[in-house]
Amino acid sequence: MSAAINAGIASVTEAVKSAIYTKPREPEDWLDWQQAEQPVEDEERKIGEICDVIRKVIDRNVEEHQHGMRGTHVKGLGYVKGTFTVKEDLPAHLQHGLFAKPGSAFPVIARYANEPSHLKPDTDSMPRGLSMKLFDVPEGNRIDTESYGDSSTQDILMNNADMLELTDLDTTLEIFTLRERHWREPEKLKAELAKRSDRTKQFAPGMLPSKPILGMTMFSQSAFRYGPYIAHFSLVPASDEQKALADSSQYSSSDSYTVLRDHVRSFYAEQPAKYIFRAQFVSDLNYQPVEDASTSWDEFLSPWQDLAVVDFPKQETFSDARRVWWDDKIALSPFNGLEEHKPLGSVNRLRKRVYEASRKHRHQRNGAAQAEPYFPKSIDEMPE
Repeated sequence: MSAAINAGIASVTEAVKSAIYTKPREPEDWLDWQQAEQPVEDEERKIGEICDVIRKVIDRNVEEHQHGMRGTHVKGLGYVKGTFTVKEDLPAHLQHGLFAKPGSAFPVIARYANEPSHLKPDTDSMPRGLSMKLFDVPEGNRIDTESYGDSSTQDILMNNADMLELTDLDTTLEIFTLRERHWREPEKLKAELAKRSDRTKQFAPGMLPSKPILGMTMFSQSAFRYGPYIAHFSLVPASDEQKALADSSQYSSSDSYTVLRDHVRSFYAEQPAKYIFRAQFVSDLNYQPVEDASTSWDEFLSPWQDLAVVDFPKQETFSDARRVWWDDKIALSPFNGLEEHKPLGSVNRLRKRVYEASRKHRHQRNGAAQAEPYFPKSIDEMPE
């Protein structure tokens, strides 16, 4: 598509938005979180079918690599620890959950990863992820004490796209079924996706830039409760060195199979990294749907609000001890956390069951079927 056509579309889009949105919505316009969710027909059956597909995906990797790995985000790129600090001047209407006490600081561990279920070259264009586990979070009602006990941690999982092409429960079932069916048949998978009415959306992950992950903004993609409100979250690179990486050239096929991992390792060997953690809030479900995770929430309607700073100091990011500890033991779930940050929407309700099924099945395939669920209680448990 030519630059002129793109410019014309952008101009029309902005004109339409300006007619709809006369000004950004204020906190008094933000919707109550209890208005967000809608049930899905045959939801439990569909979630069960997706869990079965994820188990097949894990089995595929066991057949190829003789080891059970996660259903997605299988390739770790780096493992770091640092501090998550709530802003000192946070406004009163944003003081909920993790952010109830301005200036609070929480130890945090994080994992950079490639999103696909396959182990692929870092040079390939694909989604990237950053998952975080915060420790010593404030006391309060927990989302799921039955699964996670008296954990005092909060899991936050993010991706480098602000929307999720899987959209909703039905689409997720269709797409994961196709991906598993055509596990090592990329051309057949592309042909099947090309037949779909949402084909542009489904091809979007493969069009993401293949650049240094430390320069990428990360997004929650799906919706979460934020005290009385509904929010999306993002994590924005804040150091000058990270900002410069956003404008760097894309990797090419001649670069190393582990170029992303190697860059994360060399970056942290020389300097720290810093991020700003932000949120945007729902005031109109027509333009900010919770049950359609493939819709980007407009920044004019809902400007990002800065909430916290995340600091990761210089460190070794890919020691054998860290890699094995994270990839074989650590369990993460957006449902491990405070009730005031409960995940919302059918895609998130699916994640609760799928993550548990994935954890149990990979442990079983790795000969640890009787192992108790492992949820670290201190940042000090993370190896150097």
